[in-house]
Amino acid sequence: MVKGCLLFLLFVTSTLCIGQRTYPTDSLSTQFELRHDNDFFTLTDRYYSSGLYLIYRKKLGKGFFTENEQLDFQLGQEVYTPAQTQSTNPDEFDRPYAGFLGLRTSWSIAKGKQLFSTDLLLGIAGPNSGAGGFQRWYHRTIAISDGPLWIQELNDSFHLNLYGSYVKEWTIAPNPFGVRIALNPTIAVGSRDVFAESEAILFFGRRNSIGQSIAYNRIGSNEREIYFSLRFGYRQVFWNGLIEGNGFSDDSPVLGEIENSLLRLGFDFNHRFDRNDYKVGVRYNSKETPEARNHIYFQLSYALSF
Repeated sequence: MVKGCLLFLLFVTSTLCIGQRTYPTDSLSTQFELRHDNDFFTLTDRYYSSGLYLIYRKKLGKGFFTENEQLDFQLGQEVYTPAQTQSTNPDEFDRPYAGFLGLRTSWSIAKGKQLFSTDLLLGIAGPNSGAGGFQRWYHRTIAISDGPLWIQELNDSFHLNLYGSYVKEWTIAPNPFGVRIALNPTIAVGSRDVFAESEAILFFGRRNSIGQSIAYNRIGSNEREIYFSLRFGYRQVFWNGLIEGNGFSDDSPVLGEIENSLLRLGFDFNHRFDRNDYKVGVRYNSKETPEARNHIYFQLSYALSF
């Protein structure tokens, strides 16, 4: 069944590529993106329940080292809940309630078939993030259902994190029926996340080069892209501040244990049409605490370049 689904998706992607007009490369230097993550379509409301992000990207005309550099600024709010959202006993929780509001700044540089990026995340976890209030409002106003109780949420605390990522890509078959393989190791150090992750990505379909592709959130071209990708990742976790609390300055009453080894899988279908980027993704995460379960959620986003 899995093989059949993959062949069907490859056929659909290939069919859409045929006969499409190729858009000329354009000097697009700015992009705004709105992204929403949610597990609503899986009929669950737990763990990483939802995320809302506003992203601004700017291609640098003259970078620090070369001309192929880019800056990203992302403002995001994330909502995390236990599975026992109607329980009034925190001892039953498989993870604590946690909200996070943060600003993430990213600098990236592409060279050949390689991409380097560094990220700085500043944010606040706890009631002042507004995540709990937003989720309760959402359930009362839109979902018309009993929302999570948000009992003993992690206390307010400030977070600072650094991330480093490297991508190396190989082309197996060229466009329009392109096949590519990429390796993407990432490390994180700070009060929110401490981990090391290795990810392999398979791309099938029409795609731009690594420095201008929607696959890596890069701008600078409006040449047509339409493809799907499969992701296989393994993360070794040393600290998760949204479960264990901020280890430097957090007196939260609810602290949880974490699973140190996580399996992370993903599927994406992305389409760049002229100045518009459309993305649909599915993510699978293995359980993050000993008492928790595996989790699946969807990602939807739209971006406009100019």
